[in-house]
Amino acid sequence: MLINHQAYTSKAISRFKGRVVHLTHTDLDAVCSDAIMRRKHGEILSIYSSVQDYRVYIDHLAASRGRSLELYLSDLGGHPSAVDALTKLSSKGWHVEWRDHHVWDEQTLGRAKQVVDYLRVDPQFCACEIVYQDMLPNDPVARELAAVGRDRDFWINRDPRSEMLSTVVHDNVWRQRVAMDLSQGIFSDRDIEREYERQTKKKNNVIERAIQRSRTIDHTAVTVSNHYASDVAASLRRKYDSTIEIVLHTNGVFSIRSTGPISNRVAELFGGGGHPHAAGGNLHFSIADRILFRLCSLRLKKVQKLIRTASAYEGS
Repeated sequence: MLINHQAYTSKAISRFKGRVVHLTHTDLDAVCSDAIMRRKHGEILSIYSSVQDYRVYIDHLAASRGRSLELYLSDLGGHPSAVDALTKLSSKGWHVEWRDHHVWDEQTLGRAKQVVDYLRVDPQFCACEIVYQDMLPNDPVARELAAVGRDRDFWINRDPRSEMLSTVVHDNVWRQRVAMDLSQGIFSDRDIEREYERQTKKKNNVIERAIQRSRTIDHTAVTVSNHYASDVAASLRRKYDSTIEIVLHTNGVFSIRSTGPISNRVAELFGGGGHPHAAGGNLHFSIADRILFRLCSLRLKKVQKLIRTASAYEGS
């Protein structure tokens, strides 16, 4: 769905009476980070964004008129264009803190340190663990939130709550509702359980269709799916015993998973980033590309280039 970033951001800022804006990702790690932020700061304005789009929100925050507020970023990898946008925001008097656990290049990391008021990047933890450690290290609920977020983000999957919550927050409408509940120490209720049941049926159907559309090239499994990328990739690996999984969205965005530490390196070549074993990027489909993708899918030149690049990194 196309989002009007400027209209959303301007409207939200104009109505917001608090001081803290939290810009974060869309998964459970991000929602747990948001819940901890809420426990720390009370009333906050939460903006959930894909890794590809978040710099656009910073641009519109910088363009908004009125008060200089506090911006906290979490679970969003470092991109040079985002640092450029934050430079403008900081010059307008905003206080900016950034906590992340993705892999950054040294040049972007160095520039960000000069721009923001606080920066912590630590890949050994998930984002909500970093937020917990920095903001509420003695809070038992925050500690539990960090543990649940880590269980899913690092694909440990020993805590059934992480699977349930991760599935539920896949829905945009439920994301903030769950964050508000988690901030109060509520990890489940009947409404969340019912939504989990509903979305599980949907997720299973999505995975089944993605498997039907999948194919393998050498040790790379590829499919098309707009939802539940991590679950789809895990299902591909179980089916094919693959070492690389690529899940393509119809708009050109993709997720990549790998047994070797190459996912972020591949994604960075396509305007993205992430972790060594899980990352995402964007093939930047034109309108013509989107039409051709519906017709020829994996045979599209941009898709073939992505698959060749991933296979080459695996063999390097």
